[in-house]
Amino acid sequence: MHLLYSLSVIFYVVTSLVTSSTLAAPIKTVIKLSPVPITQHTVELPLNEYHALEILALKKVSSSQVPRPYEILSTNDKVMNDINHNNIRDDYERLLLSQYQRPEYVAMGILAAAHWDRLLATLNQKDRILSITALSLITNNIAINQCYYSLQQVDNTLISPILNYFNTDQQLVIKDKAEEKLLAIIATSPFTITFEPQPCQRFTLLAESMLQTTFIPQ
Repeated sequence: MHLLYSLSVIFYVVTSLVTSSTLAAPIKTVIKLSPVPITQHTVELPLNEYHALEILALKKVSSSQVPRPYEILSTNDKVMNDINHNNIRDDYERLLLSQYQRPEYVAMGILAAAHWDRLLATLNQKDRILSITALSLITNNIAINQCYYSLQQVDNTLISPILNYFNTDQQLVIKDKAEEKLLAIIATSPFTITFEPQPCQRFTLLAESMLQTTFIPQ
């Protein structure tokens, strides 16, 4: 119970920070994927532009391929609509392309969404969830939030997409229940949750998994 309470506090604090940053920052409306490059002297990103563009190509994400709002069949279908069948919700995909000017940020949003998809799927999973799987999902969750928060300290134009992904009360409830389920599994296991000293490296690992490759350090 002490573990669950402590983690609940951590999630509340991180989510509050993300929420306040999101509400305070303006939403960009220009679709542009070729800005001035970020250097290590300004922001240390977990992906370079080359790998980011690889992810965008793999997932078929571009301003020319994303379905337009008028293509959505109805308001009720909006949440789960995926007209271009790339396993990314269309409204979220449009948001990534309009909100972020850098392909690295778009790719991070894609990787985060893939993780959140897996997180939500665990709620109704009938098969037994291994403790190590629960630990991986929860630590990924924490690292993603920490990474966005740390990058926001250097780049105040960056907005976490978490509230755009979990954009309905129903999804937020499912998220909370899935996290509670995973935390309960971890609480009865020999594992403990530790915080990454470099949380953005989780994005690198997620990218390597998606691209089925290993990045060579520059």
